[in-house]
Amino acid sequence: MYAAGVFPTVLYYLGIVFAVEADARRFGAKAVNTEHGSAWRLLLRGGYHLLSLAIIVVFLALDIPPFAAVVYATGVAALFTLISGLVRAEHGPGPAALKWLRDIVDALSAGVRGALPVVAVCAAAGIITSTITKTGLGQELADALVSAAQAITSNPTAILVFTVVFAALAVGVLGLAVPVTASFIIAWVVIGPALGALGVADAERAMFIFYYAVLSEVTPPTALAAVASAAITGGRITATMMQAWKYTLPAFLVPIAFVLTDNGSALLLQSDPLTIVWVAAASIVAVAALSVVTGGWLAGPVSRPVRLLFVPGALCLLYLEPPVVAIGLGFCVLGLVAQLVLRRRETIKEVRDAD
Repeated sequence: MYAAGVFPTVLYYLGIVFAVEADARRFGAKAVNTEHGSAWRLLLRGGYHLLSLAIIVVFLALDIPPFAAVVYATGVAALFTLISGLVRAEHGPGPAALKWLRDIVDALSAGVRGALPVVAVCAAAGIITSTITKTGLGQELADALVSAAQAITSNPTAILVFTVVFAALAVGVLGLAVPVTASFIIAWVVIGPALGALGVADAERAMFIFYYAVLSEVTPPTALAAVASAAITGGRITATMMQAWKYTLPAFLVPIAFVLTDNGSALLLQSDPLTIVWVAAASIVAVAALSVVTGGWLAGPVSRPVRLLFVPGALCLLYLEPPVVAIGLGFCVLGLVAQLVLRRRETIKEVRDAD
């Protein structure tokens, strides 16, 4: 089951890489040469910090409960930090040990203060979830989503499409001001039954809800992850929020591919190898096409008419049925040819103007 999240994660980061690369080329970003020491020396100096991750894995392999494994690994990390401080102490072991104690107290204090809002939100999420499940409100809200889609159309496929779109919006709204875990729990009891009633399997709808719960962290107007990034880097909050949203826009359509067709399970590695391969290829092309739409770059600036050609291409590619995928590829090829022709004309024009 853990492998199910591998390819959705790859698609998410591919979308970000494509978007960042487009901006880098559009703004003419250049590589920056910086003076730095030996990477091996840096690893030898601070590499012990990575041992905590390895220790967690070892403890889990020994059937130690996850929470206990994390606590033990934290203790080991604190011990290694003490040893490192004593080895590098310039004024004797006493001051180094005292500084270590102060750092531990400060870290525990900061950890408690940072955990309080999360604890409060998760407690509130538990109350909301219990209320929704015990009173039957979750089923009523799920039925309302399906009924809204049925009010628009009677076609079963169209009903599923509209329900998925409404569900995506609902998960985004539910997760605007709560952590991902709380957002997933609340959305599961509301959105899960609606998708289940339309025949979506448990794994696909769980990944669909989880994906949008994660994306709510970069969804305006709150975008908690972007706000935290702006606070760390000193950037403008609104500008950072909108830029983060732009970079992740291709990822907002990826979860829809999980639930629209049976082939969506291949994205979660729950199908035969051949289906997984062609579904993965189609999804990568779809994310690239969406990046062209949002980034406006493909071997040069992309005009609006050409970008519009990639919109149906990407949408068709995400509907993972071979005939529809073929139509999507056709649109993408048409957009690529149009872009290459326009770029060639611009190059010829520039050469003529230079002469």
